[in-house]
Amino acid sequence: MMSWVRSLLKDSLVYGIGFGVSRFLQIIVLPLIAHALNLAEYGYYSNFVIFYSIAGGVFVLGLDSSVARFIFDSEDRDYHRKLFSVSFFCLLLASVLFAGACSFYPDTVISLINIPQSYAASLPYVLFIIPCIVLNNFFMAWFKWKKQKLKFLTNIIGTVLFLLLPLVFAKRISFIYIFQTIFVGQLIVVIVSTVLARDYIRFFFDSHLLGVLLKYGFPWMLVYVFGLSRAYIDRFFLTHYLNDDSYGVYNFSIRLATFLALITTAFDMSFGPLAFSIWKKENAPVFFAKLQTVYTFFISAFACFIVVLSPFIVQILGGDKFNGAEKILPFLLFSAIPLSLINFSNLGINYAKKSFLSTITLVIGFSIVLLLNFLLTPSYLQYGAVNASLIGHLFIIISGYYFSKRFYKIDFHFAKDGSSFLVFLGLSLLFVKFSINENLYLDIILKAIILVVIMLLIASLIFPTEIRKSFSFLSNIRRTKFRIEGSVISEKL
Repeated sequence: MMSWVRSLLKDSLVYGIGFGVSRFLQIIVLPLIAHALNLAEYGYYSNFVIFYSIAGGVFVLGLDSSVARFIFDSEDRDYHRKLFSVSFFCLLLASVLFAGACSFYPDTVISLINIPQSYAASLPYVLFIIPCIVLNNFFMAWFKWKKQKLKFLTNIIGTVLFLLLPLVFAKRISFIYIFQTIFVGQLIVVIVSTVLARDYIRFFFDSHLLGVLLKYGFPWMLVYVFGLSRAYIDRFFLTHYLNDDSYGVYNFSIRLATFLALITTAFDMSFGPLAFSIWKKENAPVFFAKLQTVYTFFISAFACFIVVLSPFIVQILGGDKFNGAEKILPFLLFSAIPLSLINFSNLGINYAKKSFLSTITLVIGFSIVLLLNFLLTPSYLQYGAVNASLIGHLFIIISGYYFSKRFYKIDFHFAKDGSSFLVFLGLSLLFVKFSINENLYLDIILKAIILVVIMLLIASLIFPTEIRKSFSFLSNIRRTKFRIEGSVISEKL
């Protein structure tokens, strides 16, 4: 079991470095964009990003997931070339045709995503970011499942690096310049990744193989689209109820919540390959149950720590105009945690290769988020929207656990996991509601101390056996040290 932990930590470290560096670069990019745009423009910028993110998810056609499933069917290099080439050219053709078609109807697209016509000049760059995102997502999945870690890191870090450098050295950052920079940066990474994957590119077409790949990938594409739509549906409602400035602040809060992805994304990337390789082992269900408990505890504590630091982070990254962005942050952070638990809730679904059940869980979550946004957002605005997301996300994993247990039995410790989640959520809400000291830095220090104390108390309740073993181990080391020192003294005498 320890070898599984080491494998998970090793891969998490590699992917964590990649996403950590990428996220760090995005953190540097965030204030550059936030300071360059006014609050309303930041909201329009976010709407453009939402549009090309959803379109990029649709037109990857689930082939990034198909690669993960079919790449292990054979070690034959020619088979891998067929797999890659059929997928690559299909994605290239479909995404470019979509972007080209949309370019003939700019007014309709601009109206659809609720952006003033005065910002329409950015649309051509936004549209042709879509094929670049589609291809880069596919390259990233290919490099990951081929375990070509250096190429994977080049892809993910390059995407942000080529955005950062032009922004850092620009004399003036305009709204259109941001999207010009994103397009050029994504295009450069596509070219570099194509060169890195050139050994797998062949002018080859196999309609039967493409049909099999699309058939398997389609449910996963729906999963991604439903998941992304569910994540963005709050913005659809809030654009009708918030003024442009408040909407900009809300989108800035969402950007801050992505700090949690430093851990969750690295874990997501490394958990799948490990789970696929060990779930038939005898002790695997016990390992998964313990891992979920440990993961829920630490990810909830980390989310709470982000909340503690949030007033300082807002000042550094956004400045005074984004004051108050931290108030909504606990709900945003803790609504993301259930989504990261899909790794565990869908284990049985993945084990049985019932990808359509994943789609059903997303449909359930999407329906609940949609319904609660209708009911809560008109009265409670952004607080109604984030609570709709939190409740909907919980239903996603609850339904996932329900379906999975039919195919793969795991005795999860739901009481422990739920307690960790609720305690740290409650503590986060208290931290943003009340100040202990008027001095910002002293207030952060005092809250951090309280957080550490509560973490230790919860750990002593959730992990009593592990803590006793740790103390026993340290005590044995100490006794051994004393015996060795005593023996040395006796020899000298």
